[in-house]
Amino acid sequence: MVLEKLNEQVEQGYVLLQAAVAEGALGDVSAAYRRAQTLAEMDCGALVTLARVASDFVCRLSLAVGSDWTTSSDEGGNPVNIEDRSPERRVFTRRMMAAWSAGDADTFDALLSAACADEQRRRSYLGDLFQLTVDQAEMHGQRAARPFTVVRQLNNSILKEGLKKADWNK
Repeated sequence: MVLEKLNEQVEQGYVLLQAAVAEGALGDVSAAYRRAQTLAEMDCGALVTLARVASDFVCRLSLAVGSDWTTSSDEGGNPVNIEDRSPERRVFTRRMMAAWSAGDADTFDALLSAACADEQRRRSYLGDLFQLTVDQAEMHGQRAARPFTVVRQLNNSILKEGLKKADWNK
């Protein structure tokens, strides 16, 4: 019964995430952000899967890998820590994306567990991750001029990182 409820929540989350990505890709960012916030308010069990899906999706669309998420260069080519001038929730998101893109599952899971353990942080931090997902969808939807291709990339992430087929009917 518990797994059945979790599956139902995750499936609802997939639909919300697909809708948010579609709206973002079509340029309706305010509606997409509202869906992102709704996602961040879901139970932690579902959020673990949805955060993995969102992270995989963002990495599919981004060229950034590992520390590229947390550092940059100034005009003189000197390294700059992006985290120094970012809000706490975005620092968290960048660290999660750095861990995910580098294949560091332990760090990713630790960050995700820490966020899920605190309801306020969960809403803020994971809301930021889902907003980044929308931002990427908007940017690539405009670039591609074919928003469906952006949604298709999310579906690929759902298939890769989401609940496994064996769990669907439990």
